[in-house]
Amino acid sequence: MTPATITPPPVQPVASVAPPAAGPQPHRWTIAEYRELGKTGLFSDKKTMLLDGVLYVMTLPNPPHDLSLGLADDWLRAVFATGHHVRNQMGFDIGNATDPGPDLAVVAGARRDYVGRTPTTAVLLVEVADSSLLTDTTKKAEWYATAGVPEYWVIDVVNRQLHVFRGPVPLPAGLGATAYRTHLTLSPADTVVPLAAPHATVTVADLLP
Repeated sequence: MTPATITPPPVQPVASVAPPAAGPQPHRWTIAEYRELGKTGLFSDKKTMLLDGVLYVMTLPNPPHDLSLGLADDWLRAVFATGHHVRNQMGFDIGNATDPGPDLAVVAGARRDYVGRTPTTAVLLVEVADSSLLTDTTKKAEWYATAGVPEYWVIDVVNRQLHVFRGPVPLPAGLGATAYRTHLTLSPADTVVPLAAPHATVTVADLLP
């Protein structure tokens, strides 16, 4: 008797399980998208900045902020009258997803040198802080150090101080970040000399409202 050949039933394919649908995902803006959005007029009455793809809307400046900004602007324009120029609340690109919109930036060259581009570095950046002190002395300080800006000032109008950051240096390997080596906190009676203008001295009180 010839044994019957038993044919196993066909193997049914296991239905693949679809991954769960992703929930809402944040959109990280690029500088190009950010600028195009600005052209719509959406930010016409707002002060904004872009940090690592995240769009921040800042509180509108108050009179003490504006006065301090004007005082610093006047002094810097007199000090950097040749070879550099001062940009007041204009674009400043770091990578392709960060434009922190510094209050003042002292950059090399003439204004017309930037007709088709935005600065990516500066010899000195200045922020005037009233409600933004924490951001200015942490996130922005890290980004400006990352951009290789050798000196960064934060004028603290609330506590009547000047924070001076100098010497950008990479943090230990693996952290992927850069910070400033020194951070000085100056009182109104103190004076400061910009690294890029060693002939010029200003008293901190002259930058405060």
